[in-house]
Amino acid sequence: MMSGKAAGGIFKAVREFISAHRRFLFLTHIGPDGDGLLACLAFSRYLSFQEKRSTVAIEGPGPKFLGAYDPEGLVRSREDLLVRDDWAESFDAIIVVDTGKPSRLGKFHYDVSASGLPIAVIDHHIREDDDYDVPAAIDPEAASVGQMIAEYLKEEGYVFDDPLIVRTLFATLSYDTGHFRFTNSSEKTFYWAARLVELGAKPSDAFSIFWESGTAASMKLLGHLMSGLNIECNGRLGWFSMSLEELDKFGVNRDEIEEYISFPRSIGSIEVIASFTELENSLIRVSLRSKGRISVHEVAVRFGGGGHAFASGARCRDTLENTAKMVTQALSEKIYAEMGQN
Repeated sequence: MMSGKAAGGIFKAVREFISAHRRFLFLTHIGPDGDGLLACLAFSRYLSFQEKRSTVAIEGPGPKFLGAYDPEGLVRSREDLLVRDDWAESFDAIIVVDTGKPSRLGKFHYDVSASGLPIAVIDHHIREDDDYDVPAAIDPEAASVGQMIAEYLKEEGYVFDDPLIVRTLFATLSYDTGHFRFTNSSEKTFYWAARLVELGAKPSDAFSIFWESGTAASMKLLGHLMSGLNIECNGRLGWFSMSLEELDKFGVNRDEIEEYISFPRSIGSIEVIASFTELENSLIRVSLRSKGRISVHEVAVRFGGGGHAFASGARCRDTLENTAKMVTQALSEKIYAEMGQN
């Protein structure tokens, strides 16, 4: 059987892109998470061993978990980059990870456009019409984009001898599968989990960093939100919303609320969960999750978003109340259409 490298495979265009350049800027989506951001770090570190230069940058402060995987503090902020007017001297290419949608880069989208630098994409979300039309590796079947990068490194003959790369790649799998609880966990996911553990990754480390490092304030906010959990569609739809006022009142950082949406999964009847978070006045983040029988991707696209079949999202310019009303109505219609009224 021909190897992925010999046959070309999904990485052919990205491999050629990397071969043609030497100085890379890695970017991921706004609200960087334990898959996209850590995948950037792992790939950037690998390229440094190949005598290539790379920088990982994010908009805004880094999430709480970042310190555990970036002990040297190598991730840069957008402000750090913008005080310098030498992008062309510092970088000759940009690699966008865990999204293919320009708007998902936030303010970086305008910087990237102005730079004129060539772009490549590595992503595991369902491709949308308004995604970048550039060299890309897209695999919607991959549990995490970190899993894709592990596959790429294997094809390149990398022996995974750097403990931080091993640890970071395992963390991407843990994060995007809910520590292997979600339907995106496949045979290949468990292959890579086992291989990375064999190479030194400790599953308990990732679990502790992502799910056992919260604050008392975060737990109190979660209790407040779950006490007001809305249950609709004969128990099959659960949803809740978070206002700026509530976040400020409880003193919780935004990166502490990422996993709140997972808690209603414990209710047996629920098939779909939605959360609505006020990011700023009239800008609402919509997060949609399914247990695996109802695709939520189409609903996310309807509101200008996208993602995976069973985990998608969008950002809406409206009030928190209106956004929740419109999206839950669309989800209800979807649930009733596919599962009936009973």
